[in-house]
Amino acid sequence: MNSFCIYTSLVFALLTANFPSITFSTHKIEAIDELTPMVVTAKGGFPEPLNSTAWSITTLETDAIQRTARSLPEALSGIPSVMVQKTALGQSSPYIRGLTGYHNVLLVDGIRINHSAMRSGPNQYWSTVEMLGADRLEIVRGPNGIIHGADAIGGVVNIISEEPRFTYKEISHNGQFIGRLSSAEHSWTAGVKGNLSTPDWFAELSHVERSFGDLEGGKSIGKQENTAYDSRGSQFRLSRKINEDSRFILGFQNVFMDDVPRTHKTINGLTWKGLIPGSEIWRQLDQKRNLYYGKFSWENAGGWIDAGLLTLSLHKHEQERYRMKGSTSGVPIGGDIQYFGLEDLGLSLRFETDDPWGGRLAYGGTWHHESLNSGGYKFNSSEIKSTDLAQGPLAADAHYDRYAFYLSDTYDVGHWNIEPGIRFSSIQADLERYYLNNSDPLTIQKPEIKNYNELIGSIRISKEVKEDNFVFGGVSQGFRPPSLYDLTSTDETSAVERPNTSLDSENFLQAEIGYKGSSNSWNWEASYYHTWIYDMIVRSPIESGKSDVLKAHANGFTQGVEFQVGHNWSPAWNSQLRISLMDSEVEQLLDNNATGTIAIDGRNYDPIDRATSRLMPPQIHFVTRYAPPKSNWWGDISILGVGQADDLSLKDETDSSRIPSDGTPGYALVGLSGGRKWGEGSSIFLAVENLGNVDYRVHGSGLNGAGRNFIISLSHSF
Repeated sequence: MNSFCIYTSLVFALLTANFPSITFSTHKIEAIDELTPMVVTAKGGFPEPLNSTAWSITTLETDAIQRTARSLPEALSGIPSVMVQKTALGQSSPYIRGLTGYHNVLLVDGIRINHSAMRSGPNQYWSTVEMLGADRLEIVRGPNGIIHGADAIGGVVNIISEEPRFTYKEISHNGQFIGRLSSAEHSWTAGVKGNLSTPDWFAELSHVERSFGDLEGGKSIGKQENTAYDSRGSQFRLSRKINEDSRFILGFQNVFMDDVPRTHKTINGLTWKGLIPGSEIWRQLDQKRNLYYGKFSWENAGGWIDAGLLTLSLHKHEQERYRMKGSTSGVPIGGDIQYFGLEDLGLSLRFETDDPWGGRLAYGGTWHHESLNSGGYKFNSSEIKSTDLAQGPLAADAHYDRYAFYLSDTYDVGHWNIEPGIRFSSIQADLERYYLNNSDPLTIQKPEIKNYNELIGSIRISKEVKEDNFVFGGVSQGFRPPSLYDLTSTDETSAVERPNTSLDSENFLQAEIGYKGSSNSWNWEASYYHTWIYDMIVRSPIESGKSDVLKAHANGFTQGVEFQVGHNWSPAWNSQLRISLMDSEVEQLLDNNATGTIAIDGRNYDPIDRATSRLMPPQIHFVTRYAPPKSNWWGDISILGVGQADDLSLKDETDSSRIPSDGTPGYALVGLSGGRKWGEGSSIFLAVENLGNVDYRVHGSGLNGAGRNFIISLSHSF
């Protein structure tokens, strides 16, 4: 309540401030073709041309992808160096350049959704972000820690709302309805959004309801029992235009996911390719996430704050996990409920100005204060409460504070565009009350305060070698301090671990070089990257055949090649091909009590180099579209080919309910889709996914993918 009061007071102050008294001066900027696509994520909210940026960036228009993708993570499938793992139908997590979970940053309109309770491996939090009302997704691959701080290592994904549309003379309003049906998901989606605009105000409200039944797998799998769930989400934005160069936005988002099952550790898990189901009777998860925010932006003010973006946010995330354990014969024997609640109050200040040597200087700071509580209780086979747990999956009470300042510049040297940057971050974890075992109140530890300070740098370069052709690259550092999850977790999703407050920060260094451009009817982009891993927190099995893990720092690398090329065969036909190859290696601890060279907790371990967990196999994605000029219809054929994933980490080898002993088989999926527009704002979309009804599984997933799937999507503007 205190955090909310602080938030509302500051927002009220912003709303009532006399912004029109600000004096804006004229600032000359280089003219950019209106047709040039722009991106904002790499520079923290300030636009730059996509074709000349020194980063590997992919943009996706949400109006197109939400017709087929049932959630935000699925929309990223097929992007170079991105693999979307699916622990459950409602729990998907993207791997970006070999990393997932808290090694990637998720943003909503530039606001950080990551928090200190996020898990290390695949997690369900990305599925809580709705796409209705958004304009596009921007995916920045590689470390962008200078701008976005800790966790921005594999990549940064930013879901960006539509720009407010102000009228000139009178009140204007419109709305849109969308609907989606899917046969293999047994699902329906219904959403509505509307907006109202005047010369100075713009308001938008949207709401979506989703219901998913048990997922149908391929030809030999059939129905995958106990995979159904429901979700709903709402969003509201109110924008005030102060003058032509400044505006204020007040926003709210709410998402609730109800009884999302996770089946691979239960008796409903599959035995496909030798998988071994778990013994739990059921496991379900509820998630509720609220985001309140206010943003004030301006440009052309002159001086040291020529352009700026101030953001105040309050992010609240609540999670409850219900689990019923079972005997070897499948009889319920009792279970538990574990929950956590986290509040993140954040403030971000970003500014841009002209530097003295003719470039553009960006600088700013961020502050986040997180408060965490966690608990739970046990119940018997009749679901009657028996005993309280000392804590839930994380510390019973803890706080996590982040402070950071950054400086970045962009200037030209001999036709080279140079972007150096530096960032200092200070993190404090206040562990007020936590336990070694969540069921034993006698194991309470003394309160601890942990401090982590990091200084990182980056330099990116790009050069136009000929018209619309650019070479780009750079060297960028990333870091991640131990989170509350690392320090205090007692219960991982597929393993049991112990709190460890002796952990240090992880560090990463990535070098990248690439080439992108276009000529006549062709366009292309190719890049190579190599990431050096230092002191990454790696979880290794404590003992062969058991789910307990230990946490230790390790060194290693990931590297890969990304290639994409597009060609317009004619005004009606165009094709695009994307290829991704990846390799990795990181130190892990092999249980070898007889000859081990490292002793931990009375056991001996051999340090060995193995692939990082769930290493993405080779991937190829091919799409051809036919869209006749001046026609209202279009059609696509797509092919997604994925190689066998048999380069496994030690932890992968013990994950027998998700990963076959020989690795995850490769597969090829063929899909057909098409759509037609009619009238001013109505359209219909039809698709057939997995045309061959193939049995397949994305590497590391807890269920198989959909079999042959018919999708119909409708939208109507009013």
